[in-house]
Amino acid sequence: GMAATPKRAAAVEAALLGRPWTEATVTEAMAAFAADFTPITDMRASAEYRALAARNLLMRFYLETSGERAPFTVKRHEAA
Repeated sequence: GMAATPKRAAAVEAALLGRPWTEATVTEAMAAFAADFTPITDMRASAEYRALAARNLLMRFYLETSGERAPFTVKRHEAA
């Protein structure tokens, strides 16, 4: 995870609120994760990987919701 307890990404929210939902806006907001979280490195993942994964999840959400382009799809798979 990114923090010991669930936490809002307030700086990311602030970077998005009132702005157009564009790739440029999302790219700028991705940088705001550094103000919200200081992930740790442990046996599961490095701090760099955790930070990159969080930024990439925001971009993925944008790509899936913008209607502009989506190079992948997300499918739901039920456990057997």
